[in-house]
Amino acid sequence: MRYEVKGSARIVVLLALLGGLTAGCSAGDITMDSSAEGSLSDSAAVESRPADQQIIQTANVSLEVDDVGKSVSNVAESVDESNGFVQSRSINLYDNDATASMTIRIPASDLEGFLVSLADEGRVLTSTIDAQDVTMEVIDLEARIRTLEASINRLRDLQQQAESVADLVAVESELATRQSELESLTARRDYLATQVDLATVYLWLDQRDTGSALTPDFIGGVQRGWDALLTLGAGLITGVGFLLPTALVGLSIAVVVIIIIRLIRRRSTREEQS
Repeated sequence: MRYEVKGSARIVVLLALLGGLTAGCSAGDITMDSSAEGSLSDSAAVESRPADQQIIQTANVSLEVDDVGKSVSNVAESVDESNGFVQSRSINLYDNDATASMTIRIPASDLEGFLVSLADEGRVLTSTIDAQDVTMEVIDLEARIRTLEASINRLRDLQQQAESVADLVAVESELATRQSELESLTARRDYLATQVDLATVYLWLDQRDTGSALTPDFIGGVQRGWDALLTLGAGLITGVGFLLPTALVGLSIAVVVIIIIRLIRRRSTREEQS
């Protein structure tokens, strides 16, 4: 039986949109696909089906190594061989020390082997692994994505069948909202998938303190002795330069005093002779 739809068409569309378009309906030339119920059944089936565990693994490792620069290069090569990549690295050099930090993404299946290989670079100081189970979140995202995809397909059918501008605007507005939500959920699902597939390793490298050298170093001793001599000479020259003006003034005064004393003695001598 066919019904005429006039002003009620907009209400039918809006009610269908607000209700998630989960049931079939017909109003004049605007009809809905009867597969709505089947789509919901598919979503429910996704929720009920067992899924592989989705685990995000994060490791924190600190090593004591002999040469930070060499160890960073060796670790990077090992990461490449494991089909991973170095997300970031930082090397800090000090006077007698060096440290480095690396953020590494490694296939989750190779994580254990990679952590074992790190022991070849030096002494393991700390090593921890954190596992986050996101299985239920992934299942929920998949179900919501399937429901949204079915809803968007039904909205597109309504968009083609709309007979009034008002109905078309309402459908397009709801379609844009659903599409935006779908993109957000899809991005979140893809992000989790990447996090699950690639484990994250935060690696800290600290160079061993080898202390002072115990072997004789003749050339080094000569160099240090020469440097000390130059320092002493520079100090002496500076001291002489500092005292020179005072010495000149004192010498001038001494010369004047000596001249005066001699003149007095000569006068005294003459007086005695006369």
